[in-house]
Amino acid sequence: MSDTVIRVLVADDHAVVREGIRTVLEAGQGFDVVGEAASGDEAIALIQQHHPDVAILDLTMPTLSGIDVLKQLRDNGDHTGVLVLSMHDHPEYVLGAVRAGADGYLLKSAMPAEVRDAVRAVAQGREAFSPRVTHQLSHALRDEAARTASRDRLDQLTPREKEVLARVAAGRTSREIADEFGISHRTVETHRESIMRKLQIRTVAGLTRFALEAGIEG
Repeated sequence: MSDTVIRVLVADDHAVVREGIRTVLEAGQGFDVVGEAASGDEAIALIQQHHPDVAILDLTMPTLSGIDVLKQLRDNGDHTGVLVLSMHDHPEYVLGAVRAGADGYLLKSAMPAEVRDAVRAVAQGREAFSPRVTHQLSHALRDEAARTASRDRLDQLTPREKEVLARVAAGRTSREIADEFGISHRTVETHRESIMRKLQIRTVAGLTRFALEAGIEG
């Protein structure tokens, strides 16, 4: 990175957004927009050509998404600082960007000063995430931890118990499950009791919630 000027590449498929980001940066001091890309492929080509200090990436672009651009850059050993600037605040988008190698993530509703501060932070090797994005990232990590824990508990069940659990979660009665599998009502009840004991869940509502968290469908 230059001592006085941060070289920035802007990638977004909307020209008005690129112009807006350029205007925001040029309203501050120490920024030089060295290129603009309207697609993922173009972003990679221009980054390789200009070697900017920071690339500002949208997530939704033609040819390659921002996530795909990030993955290709990191897979190729490119350490350009990447700040995602997106309208998407869903936890999975945020987590996907971080896993792909993003150094920062702001929403397009961010104030101009926040964008400039984030670019400076990323150029200096620091992270830059808006409070809303940090909250969503925390939420995504908690959800992932819950799903992992559910899958680990699910491994305690036999294949037949997993099948019964799926039907119970889908709202089917023991009689309906017995008829589907061609087994006795008592056998289904035995499976249910074993499932509840292994998972330490005592209600059908609890089993249903667990099945949803574990991604089981009846």
